[in-house]
Amino acid sequence: SKSPMFLYLAFQSIHKPIQVPDQYSRRYQPYGKLTKDSKRKGMITALDEAVKNVTTALKQSKMYRDTVIIFLSDNGGADKDANWPLRGRKNSVWEGGTRSVAFVSYPRMPKRYRGRSTDDLFHIVDWYPTILALAGYSKQLTDMDGYDQWLSLAAGWPGPRTELVYNINTALRFTAAIRVGKWKLIWGYPEGLRSNVPRKETRAAFAQTLGKARSSDLLYLFNLEKDPNETANLAHENKEVMKILMKKIRRIMKSGKVVKPDTPFLRERGNPKYFGGVVSPGWCKAK
Repeated sequence: SKSPMFLYLAFQSIHKPIQVPDQYSRRYQPYGKLTKDSKRKGMITALDEAVKNVTTALKQSKMYRDTVIIFLSDNGGADKDANWPLRGRKNSVWEGGTRSVAFVSYPRMPKRYRGRSTDDLFHIVDWYPTILALAGYSKQLTDMDGYDQWLSLAAGWPGPRTELVYNINTALRFTAAIRVGKWKLIWGYPEGLRSNVPRKETRAAFAQTLGKARSSDLLYLFNLEKDPNETANLAHENKEVMKILMKKIRRIMKSGKVVKPDTPFLRERGNPKYFGGVVSPGWCKAK
């Protein structure tokens, strides 16, 4: 095709429900009742095959050499030890819950920049301006949180990002986490709560504000260059760094740009079992 193409392909694998055609799982467990581990491996194999099918179609259509393939995940694994040696899991602001692997493949990328890894900071919001840039979009983008990272990825330039916000969430209990350079501050609770926890219970049991979180000593500071696995809390050893990062969080919260979390109350009438097992939007609205 001579027309430009953008394809967003979101795979369910590997994610719950843990299920896959037996032909993939049986490669790892020829006999007996299939274990979850074998099913997970089968799901990864099915995912690999699907990616191969896409790349094969691009080559058959003579589009492969002009196509940039970006492969990424939205968060860390849900199992406790799935992200080892990184600390934490999905639904947390630990590195194990927020740092995920990704790669970019582009046949026209200069050979000296292929097969390399980078330690530059990259946030999910950077993909939007990056994709626009590599597609040739030339108009200036304003009022954006993301950075164009294409020259960093394709030409080895230093990355433009020096800091990022992991999350600021006041819906159920207070959590704020940011990174500036090598320093990461978690203010509040690193682990998230399920949105079906009753509000009265959270208000009674957990700190709900900056002040209460600080008075409860819910402060974690890490030097991620030396300690990427977040094993040594330096909150009481580097108070000057703490003050700078805490001030930055306060400034962000006062800016009016923090999006209020959408945590609707659960309603039984919205259960998919009443709709043939189909999950659809519109049943529940957040208050």
